[in-house]
Amino acid sequence: MNVPKVKYFADVVVGEMLPTTEIVVTLTSFIVYAAATWDFHRYHYDDAFVKRIGLPAPFMDGQMIGALLARELMNWGGPDAFVRRLRYRQRAMVYVDDMIVVSGKVTGVTAEDGRTHAQCLLSVMKPNGTLVVRDALATVELGRKGGVGVTASARSCR
Repeated sequence: MNVPKVKYFADVVVGEMLPTTEIVVTLTSFIVYAAATWDFHRYHYDDAFVKRIGLPAPFMDGQMIGALLARELMNWGGPDAFVRRLRYRQRAMVYVDDMIVVSGKVTGVTAEDGRTHAQCLLSVMKPNGTLVVRDALATVELGRKGGVGVTASARSCR
């Protein structure tokens, strides 16, 4: 396993691009997510069922998009980062075996009450240009060089 490098608040620049990640969503990932969240509705895994109701394939749970966005933010921020807020709206379906591309940028930085945050704007698109998520807003608490990292209360929530 490759542990992400710690992203320190002092090194973050407004306008910085987050790494772009291509993700192929598989039936296995849908089933694993369903098991983790106890969401066993058949339209997330049963191909015959979804075809009977007129859909082309099993589709991703909307909250799974949020989990993938949070994972990408944590990969960018490293092990000391903590996603404080994530707001998004899914605008298109994601079906099994679709590829999605997650990208984003830093739109602001704040240091207040001993906490250091980066505000990020993210999007999720399919390679054909279909916009799945536009303008997702995230606030990520980052550690400080030579100082205390993420607050103890944040670590206890993990």
